[in-house]
Amino acid sequence: MSDMRKTGTVAAVIAAAGLTGCGIGVWFVRGEAAEVIEVARAQLCGSEAGVRVLDSAESVSEWLQSSGIPLRLDDPLDPGRYALIEMGQRSTGGHGLAVSREARQSGVVLKIYATFFSPAPGAMATQMITSPCALVRLPDTEFSVIEIYDQSGVRRISSAVSGEAR
Repeated sequence: MSDMRKTGTVAAVIAAAGLTGCGIGVWFVRGEAAEVIEVARAQLCGSEAGVRVLDSAESVSEWLQSSGIPLRLDDPLDPGRYALIEMGQRSTGGHGLAVSREARQSGVVLKIYATFFSPAPGAMATQMITSPCALVRLPDTEFSVIEIYDQSGVRRISSAVSGEAR
């Protein structure tokens, strides 16, 4: 086989392996399937990356009133527990996150997956401080740790849930 043909074959095998890996991605992990539902997003939340668990829809309303965070809810919240997932403070616009409905639970750990957006290196971005967040409704299961994974499978946030998780 000629060198050029060998190189093409090797490149095709590497590309196929890469595509197969992307197809499996972070979604192929151990644990029971769970569902989280994103109910709101905002660009100006807290200044630190993290997860804040709120025990009820009423707790979310009280927290929103006291925090001043401009999280717009289109519909009344269903009963249940919620989590505010915060990306942390960024020095420009163009950042954000979108939470997947697909989550996994492995023992006492609830694994939530999100796509984290950032402007491309060298891209024009507004010069304003942002701190994106998303509010999600949590599954009605027992867990004591929430982990947030990005689209590359990297754990971005790990947080113990204070109090007794249901």
